[in-house]
Amino acid sequence: RASDECTLRTHMSLLDASCIRVIAESVGIAQVSDEVAEALAPDVEYRLRDIVQEALKFMRHGRRETLTCDDINFALRARSCDPLYGYSGTDPPRFCRAKGTQDVYYLDDAELNLADLMAVPLPSMPRPPRFTAHWLAVSGVQPDVAENPTSAEALAAAQPARAAASKRKRGGGNGGGDELNGDEALLGQAKQVLWAEQQVWLEKLFEIIRASKPAAPQPAAPQPAGGGGGAAMEVVGEGAAAPATSHPGGEAAVAASRAAGISLDSSAERAEAEAAQRRDAEAEGGHEAALGSALRSVAREPSMHAYAPYLCQFVESEVQRNLQCLPMLFALMRLVRAMLSNLSLNLEAYLQQILPAVTTCVVGRKLCAARGDDHWSLRAIAAGVMHTIAAQYGDRFTDLQPRLTKTYRDALEDRKRALTTHFGALLGLREFGPHAVHKLLLPMMPAYLQLVHGVMSAPLPDAAPAAAPAAAASDIVREMAQEPGDAAPASAASESTPAPSASPAAPPKRARLVRQMEALRVYDAALATCGAYLFRHGHYFAAPAA
Repeated sequence: RASDECTLRTHMSLLDASCIRVIAESVGIAQVSDEVAEALAPDVEYRLRDIVQEALKFMRHGRRETLTCDDINFALRARSCDPLYGYSGTDPPRFCRAKGTQDVYYLDDAELNLADLMAVPLPSMPRPPRFTAHWLAVSGVQPDVAENPTSAEALAAAQPARAAASKRKRGGGNGGGDELNGDEALLGQAKQVLWAEQQVWLEKLFEIIRASKPAAPQPAAPQPAGGGGGAAMEVVGEGAAAPATSHPGGEAAVAASRAAGISLDSSAERAEAEAAQRRDAEAEGGHEAALGSALRSVAREPSMHAYAPYLCQFVESEVQRNLQCLPMLFALMRLVRAMLSNLSLNLEAYLQQILPAVTTCVVGRKLCAARGDDHWSLRAIAAGVMHTIAAQYGDRFTDLQPRLTKTYRDALEDRKRALTTHFGALLGLREFGPHAVHKLLLPMMPAYLQLVHGVMSAPLPDAAPAAAPAAAASDIVREMAQEPGDAAPASAASESTPAPSASPAAPPKRARLVRQMEALRVYDAALATCGAYLFRHGHYFAAPAA
């Protein structure tokens, strides 16, 4: 029975005692007994099977159907064995059967002459990798450089998309027949990425926002020269041109009465003025309702991602064009705030367009045409928008908040910057929370408040006479409501009746008073920021008691 088991094991195994003796002779062991060879054969076969099965795993993971020498080497490394050297070629080894034998094979290795190998010239060195930079697009236009595709290549690349669009148009599967035509230009142009309905909606939104810009005032009609003309202007409109009237006596009677210095305070004039005010209020209310509806649509619509590049480009361009139009800047900041509140609108790729526009509305030197306009509220809204941008995209751009706070800190430390810029910088730092106030604002507050207080307490040059305080106050209010260059026409109308405030020292006094009022605003913002910090968060940063 033992002999039968040995015979069965011999027939099932691939290696027998004769193979072990041949392998032993190849490594220099001449005498190997039959008992040792028979004992080593199953162990050697087991280890060969293990290596081959492990190599087959590497072959399958490599999605190949041919077992290579590299797979065997990977399997040997996995079993902590030395790899086979000299068999790392991509081609599988070729085995040839020895003549006169049935089970003896050898590798068909070609014999190479070393002299011939040394005579072959060396191959050329490969080129080192190089990196070059070029412009993909400049202001939305692709420059004609060698690295960019030509117009013919772009047209060829757009052909599959055109074919798919025409197929959709014929099939009518998604109702997008108006999106593209077969003979239109490239798909990369702005108007052709949106559907026709989307383009109409976008143009309507731009029209509503542009309507926030007030109409240019009509020039006043020239008044006839004559004595008392200046007095008539003072009686009718406090130095401003009187509104046109529809007096029953006609334009001639109105002109004659104005030339004589008589004010026509008739019921017709009052009724016309009240009707004009009602029309203006109704128009303003209708525009505000339309603007609010459009901004709510921007903030809530889930399909706003297609409009992102157009809206960001619109905000950037309109802020540059309307730097002194306060209603337009208000509407643009409200638009950016609505865009940020839309969860489906990702503005990460367009921050380089939005950030300069919002920063201008925060720390810009002059954001309104008249000094009396409420540009302070615009700076507060823009500072909140900037903080929202930093909160939403600060995790992707880790240097965004440090750069913004550094911009605000540099604006405060620059004593040559306007006080309006300082006001915006204070609001911007306050939006970033108590840590920014503690680290950046509090250390500089004592010296800064002393500087602002010095501007507030500076004496006015050549104070106006006490006999006409009301006239001086009205002149200062009119000075704040208009540009310095516009003061000449208003004063020219009343040059026949000189006012006590028309002294040479009046313009410096007005400018100084305006600067003091701006300093008061900045002083109040600084105290409010530091006071809120100390009241709400000061105990978090206070030193522990001894």
